[in-house]
Amino acid sequence: MQTGDADVARLVHPEQGQGSRVIILVVGICALISVISVILAAVALSRPSVPNITVNGGSRQDSSGTGTTSGGNAGNVPTTGGKSVWSVAVGHDFGIHEYINTTGYVAGFHLDLINAVCAAAGTNCYPIWEPYTNCWDSEVGQHSHGGQGLLDRWYDACIGWSQTVTRLQIFGFSKPFAKNTPSYLYYKKGMTVNENDISNKVIGIIDGWSTDEKCLARQTITGSSNVTVKLASTATVLYNMIQNGQVDAGWARVEALTEFVNALTQSSNAYYCSVAGISVMTRKDSAFNAVWNMGFDKIVASGKFKQLCTDANSKHDAAKRGALQCVNT
Repeated sequence: MQTGDADVARLVHPEQGQGSRVIILVVGICALISVISVILAAVALSRPSVPNITVNGGSRQDSSGTGTTSGGNAGNVPTTGGKSVWSVAVGHDFGIHEYINTTGYVAGFHLDLINAVCAAAGTNCYPIWEPYTNCWDSEVGQHSHGGQGLLDRWYDACIGWSQTVTRLQIFGFSKPFAKNTPSYLYYKKGMTVNENDISNKVIGIIDGWSTDEKCLARQTITGSSNVTVKLASTATVLYNMIQNGQVDAGWARVEALTEFVNALTQSSNAYYCSVAGISVMTRKDSAFNAVWNMGFDKIVASGKFKQLCTDANSKHDAAKRGALQCVNT
């Protein structure tokens, strides 16, 4: 039987026409994606492959060869990648430097200094209250090491850390703003002790401080065999351990236990665990120390730093928390 044109048309599968249109649509989409990819690649190539670091005046390649420097705004603030807001970790149990006030907020000389230095540098800084161990950590039987918070970039810096041989191999430091002070052995008041013999004794140390187990072992104490070390999370906890008989003595920097010194016996021998005074501690790849040192130099030159140090002794109750020992400027 013969069929007409209309019959032939009815024999053609209806999806054949739709398939052709789908192929055309897919080809068009692929072409569009290719054009967009070319544009994005061109934009990426036009960007610098290194971070911009803004410093005082001029334009140069930085000393590491991994960044460029150029004159910037905001008072020529040194920044990395245009950064002008910085976070600084502070603690809460370090005498006149940092403590919790009667309203429950962290206060102390460190916060005053952060405000003054960052204002002079023309940048913005905000403190973050953190456990000390997130900046630097100690572990019985092991070498002390960098804290997770600073290493993992939870913040840009930690303030209030003295420069030790171990820390200098891991972190960078600003110019010291407070002196390198000695450490002592502390005993419960009224105890009969031989400070030259700590053999078979239990010694308490503050977790994260420069007065760690390794520094104690380096000291020339005549009798120091079979010493057991216990960690305290803060200076206050160490004081309580001494008073409660959990340890035979505490091993700490003078600033740590100043608030409790009248209830303790301090050894006559002084020891040092740091090679330089109290500073700001950062990762070595951070530009924050450049920012800090610029602002610090400005407040030293203007006399504001010396005034801050003088005011801190009355503002933060040096009679209770210990006198501030700023570096000589």
